[in-house]
Amino acid sequence: MALLRTLSGGLVALLLAAHMALAATDAPIAPEDDWSPVPACVFGMPESGDAVRNDNTGFVTEVLRAALASAGYDLIHRDIPYRRARDELAEGRIQCTLTAKGASDAEGQARSVIAACDLTVAYVLARGFSGLHDLAGQKVAHLYGYDFQQILPVKIRPQPTYDRTSAIHMLDRGHVRYVVGEETLLKDAVRKTGLPLTEFGFARFMSMDLVPVFAPTAEGFRLRDIFDRRMREMARSGELAAIYHRNGLPEERIRHILSLDRN
Repeated sequence: MALLRTLSGGLVALLLAAHMALAATDAPIAPEDDWSPVPACVFGMPESGDAVRNDNTGFVTEVLRAALASAGYDLIHRDIPYRRARDELAEGRIQCTLTAKGASDAEGQARSVIAACDLTVAYVLARGFSGLHDLAGQKVAHLYGYDFQQILPVKIRPQPTYDRTSAIHMLDRGHVRYVVGEETLLKDAVRKTGLPLTEFGFARFMSMDLVPVFAPTAEGFRLRDIFDRRMREMARSGELAAIYHRNGLPEERIRHILSLDRN
């Protein structure tokens, strides 16, 4: 009898536990908080001086962030080589990069200029440089995979490099004849090598207006339209000039950017 009572008690406990488990299974699940992630625009671009820094700052990054924030987008910068950025943009894996205004990739290209830069040839003073015709047929290093051949009037032997100091060492040792890039970045690279800046020459050869180019997708075209609309608004309100001033752009450069057509 004692054994029977023990078995009966154990059976009751098992049945009670099973009933409670079923009740818990059937109980309505409390609704989760109504939360959705903030949409992000991924901006793929190599570090480019004060314009694009690898810590998610820089005046181009800041302008893009301000322009897209009104539509609820966050901006995430990815520091990747330019050629890779263009490939990922075409595939829709990133949403934005930069291009020269009027370049052939007009489909997702914004109207509003976000930056302007002066392209410069760096060379060893002892070897000289007298003009763009000197580049013809020469090995020319270009930084971060930028395709400068498409904007040069002469045919070069391009040598892509992804490290500024390596490009200057190649120039110093005669592995390339010239390096093309933005002057402040080139001079900074020389300083980082420890080589005397006075041994190098720098010749500006063209100015270029830069615009964002967005992915050829429905979202990309929407981001492009948001950007252009907000750039007009920020130019009128003074917000755009304030961002450029805060980042130390020269007054002449700011006036140039603001003077461009925003209709």
